[in-house]
Amino acid sequence: MTMSTCSTSRRAGRFVRGPGRVLVAVVVACLAVAAAAGVAGPRRAAATGGLEDLVGPVDPTVAAQLPSDPRIWGAYSLRPTPDACSSGAPSCLDKTIATMTQRFDGLAPTCDHDAVFSMLYLRVTQHYGEVVDLPGFFVAPRTVNYEDRVFAQLYTGAYDDWHANRPATVPPAWRLAFAAADSRQVSASGDALLGMVAHIRRDLPFALWRIAMGSHDDHLAVNTMLEQVYPAVVAELARRFDPTISLADTVPGTGRLVMDVVEQWREQGWQDALELVAAPDQASFTAVAERIERDAWTTGLEVYLGTRYVPQALTVVRDSYCATHWNT
Repeated sequence: MTMSTCSTSRRAGRFVRGPGRVLVAVVVACLAVAAAAGVAGPRRAAATGGLEDLVGPVDPTVAAQLPSDPRIWGAYSLRPTPDACSSGAPSCLDKTIATMTQRFDGLAPTCDHDAVFSMLYLRVTQHYGEVVDLPGFFVAPRTVNYEDRVFAQLYTGAYDDWHANRPATVPPAWRLAFAAADSRQVSASGDALLGMVAHIRRDLPFALWRIAMGSHDDHLAVNTMLEQVYPAVVAELARRFDPTISLADTVPGTGRLVMDVVEQWREQGWQDALELVAAPDQASFTAVAERIERDAWTTGLEVYLGTRYVPQALTVVRDSYCATHWNT
């Protein structure tokens, strides 16, 4: 096996350490070749000239409805995928939950619209902590712990860069989600769905690529976990932030239930990750990565338009409710 066939195993300056039960055998072989050769990882992708250079032209009538934040439109460099908790130690999950709790506790009292996805993600991760050690729930729980940590850092890293006015490496789908929350332009279901689009349609393939895929059975087990926890999270969001979220049980543009669409997005994420792993060279990898960014943006745009407040004043009703209920 040559290094040219293994080039897709490179991980932003280092090679992935292979977890147990990797489905694609060639990945494991490539890791061994790469480790022996000591070849450096791929260079960071060059910045695009602007958002539309990556996602394509945005119709002016659509652009006029987007948040008036110029950071949405700036140049973008492919966000590096972190490598954290490759051992899959349970302590990594504890750290993730502690970080998420601290972040949510800082957002909720002000009814920040970012609090909706923050709480959704926190509750999902807490539930993951309840099931990860159940006998037989996951094939390789340490690998899923590894994925969980990498996955979370893709979100928190993008969030931190956006709020520190460093948008160049904030993926387009996340730019839309964060700008919508900042401007309070979508319903709570919109905030939740935009976060899910960015995190699943965009971040998930890169997290799976980083951990060398793991087990598809475990990937499906996460769907089961999400089905278990989602109704309770929606009920809590409705009670504390926006009662209308309990009525928004479908994804705009699909006519399908949220969890059905989420499972579809997750399976597409798996397929996209396989394409990243199989890319024969850096140019091919970049092409797949940019296609993932475009697809996530397009999906997010549809969700945004379908959950946008018309008129904008409707956010006042939501925010007034939240001001007296966020801590209930």
